[in-house]
Amino acid sequence: MSDDLERRVVKLEYITEGHGEELSELKDTSEELRRTLSGIQATLSQIKWIAVGAGVMYFAESFGLTALFKILTV
Repeated sequence: MSDDLERRVVKLEYITEGHGEELSELKDTSEELRRTLSGIQATLSQIKWIAVGAGVMYFAESFGLTALFKILTV
């Protein structure tokens, strides 16, 4: 009976070590995904402000405000 118990404990230790390695890999993957998503978020923010700027310029040109902007900057 003691041999059976020892064998089962050794098996559990082996399985636990495997789970520890898997958790470490998952943590690394999670950190990498977090950095990637942060980069995507920054890129989307830049795209948003470019689109806002383009929209402002379009409406300014539509209403003739670009001439006013040129007069104010000179």
